Parts: sequence; structure tokens; C-alpha cells
Amino acid sequence: MTHAPDTSPAPLSAGNEHPLIDIPFTAVIDGRRYSGGGLSMTTAQVTGLIDRGIDGTQNIVRLIFDFPGFQLALSPAAQVRVIDDNTGVLVFSEPTGDHSAQLRQVLNDYISGDLTSSGRLIRSGALAQPKNGGSGAPGKPTIGQRVRSGAATLVVLALTVALIALAVSLMQARLFTTDIAAPGRVVPEGQTIRATADGQISFIDAEAQAGDVLFALDTVDGETLSIAMPIDGVAQPISVTEGSTVLAGEPLFAVSPDDAALTIEARLPQELLFEVQQTGGVDVTLPGGAEFRATLAEGFRAPGAVGSDGLVRTNLVPSIDLPDGTAGQVAALSVTRDAFGVDWTTLTGEALTEARAFRDETVLPIFNRITQNGDQ
Repeated sequence: MTHAPDTSPAPLSAGNEHPLIDIPFTAVIDGRRYSGGGLSMTTAQVTGLIDRGIDGTQNIVRLIFDFPGFQLALSPAAQVRVIDDNTGVLVFSEPTGDHSAQLRQVLNDYISGDLTSSGRLIRSGALAQPKNGGSGAPGKPTIGQRVRSGAATLVVLALTVALIALAVSLMQARLFTTDIAAPGRVVPEGQTIRATADGQISFIDAEAQAGDVLFALDTVDGETLSIAMPIDGVAQPISVTEGSTVLAGEPLFAVSPDDAALTIEARLPQELLFEVQQTGGVDVTLPGGAEFRATLAEGFRAPGAVGSDGLVRTNLVPSIDLPDGTAGQVAALSVTRDAFGVDWTTLTGEALTEARAFRDETVLPIFNRITQNGDQ
């Protein structure tokens, strides 16, 4: 039952020092529902078909109040007194029990014309009317309010675009990007000298010129092999020093001319070679945070056979000129596939850049002017 009291005081029924208030409620006793005829802090009067067998019994009764939009139920203990076949009185066993605070607030608010639930007042339509006979209709928004609303909308749109771009970027990184386990290394463009036999390095001359002995290798067969520097330039040892034990085929020196450009030496999994060629290269990240693309060297041909590790050695040409200080640095490599033929990395980067520019050039100046005008 939905009931909204008016603003006039609630009528009182006859009674003792706690008069009954004619407030609509429902009482539930042993599963049977009765209509409320009056209520006070100590007693409740109910009407309905009453079983005389419950006369004088103690019961936990439920008092249910139906208000617009919510329902309140209290469960006090009460003694049932049957007056006649259709009328009964509930005498609360503990008038100051746990239910008393809520019951008192309901009665007081009903008397004053207010409605409440769990400490939050809900005023009736009569009490919500504006003072001085106003109509209560909202006025038209001012120009300032419209501008503020428009600026807020622009901010939301800019943030939404940035959020969508970020979500697409994360999806791209999760679904369409494969990290290459073996890191690359920044080396001068040139050739790699490898060990011709198993043995131990007994001599190194990193400053050797063309024709001079670059290093000597004492093989396991008891021979000493002297390897000459093939060109005038720079020979950079690859994790070897005098006394290092090496295996046949192991890279020992990176040899390059003095003016050679820097490239990325990489070991690519054989199963990724097709994707690397299809996507045009790999994504490279240096320890300093620099990110760029690198492509397979011109004329690259996949070998017919690879080692037991399944890795193919190759040099990657970076899309930017690397400074000399990066030589020898390791590089993280990854392959990004284009979903549906779209370069998502570039797309999301451009979207984020445009969103930031829109925010900085359009949204923030408008918002700052509105804030300054509001302060004045």
C-alpha cells in the first residue's frame, strides 16, 4: 500500500499517555496479515479476521510501513489481546527495545508530514514546494552555465578519445605483438669473424691494421692459427679476451670500416622470419628509451639450415641514425603484426597526440577562462 501523508498533523485515536496515531501500516502475526488501525510507542491496534486462539500469547510481530519508493519493517515482541473477531491490540513487550528509535522517528515524521528511511528524510510534494508561492520550475540556463556545460562535454570527449586510444594500444600490444627472447646488439656495419676451430684465444691485437695479426687461436689439435685483420678499420671483440675458450663458428670480432654506420645484430627465431619480412621489420627499444623500427638488410636470404637453437643471425638496418655512444648496447626486439591491415601502433600514437593537442589548445584555455570568470 502506498500512502503519502499531507502536511496537516496526523489524527490521534483515543488512548493513554501514548495516544494511537492513525498511520497506515500492516501487521504480520504468525504469517497472517492484518490492517493497522492505530499505532503508538507502546501498542498497536489491528483489524482483520483474528484467531481467538492467539489471545494472550507472546509473538514476534512485523510492522510494515509502505511509503513512496521504499518499505520499512520493524519486528518488536508483543502480547496479543483479542478484542473481538475482527479487532485486536498488540502490547509491545519492550517498548524501548531495538525497534523504538525507528518507530519513534516514523511516528514523529508522520505527524509533521515528513517521510523517512534509515536516517534519510524524504519530503512530501507539499513540503518540497518553493517558498513565497514560487512555481518551482527551473529557470533557463545562463550563458555561463551553457559554456561550462559545453566545456565539460569537451573535456569528457577528449578523455574518451584518449581512453579509447589507450585501450586499442594495449590490445595491440597484447594480441598482435611478439617479443623476441634473444636481445639484439648495436654494432658497426661490417663483417663478423668467427672461430675456425675449437680452442683458446692466446693473442689479441684490437688495433691491428689490414694484414696484421688480429688474434691467435691455439686449437685442440695443438696447432696455432693466426688470423689477420681483413680491412683497415675497427675490430671490436665480441665477449672474448685473451685466454677465452671458444667453439668453432662462435663469433669473435665485429670488423667494420672507421666510418661504418651502426646496425642491430640480431638472432631471430626461424618461425618469425616470414612475419618480420611481411611487416617490414622489427620494433627496437634501447636501454635509454629510444624506440625505432629496423628492417632486414638488403639482399637478406634465409639460410637453408639453422643451428639447434633455431635462431638465424642477421643484421637489421635502423630507421634512424644511431649515435656512436650506442655501440655495444643491447636492444629489446619485438614483431608487431598489423590487424586488418591497419598500423595500430601508428594509429594509436596519432590519436593520443591529437587528443592531447585538442586538450591543451582548446579545452584547457576555455576551462581556465570559465574558472577565472567564476572566481571574479
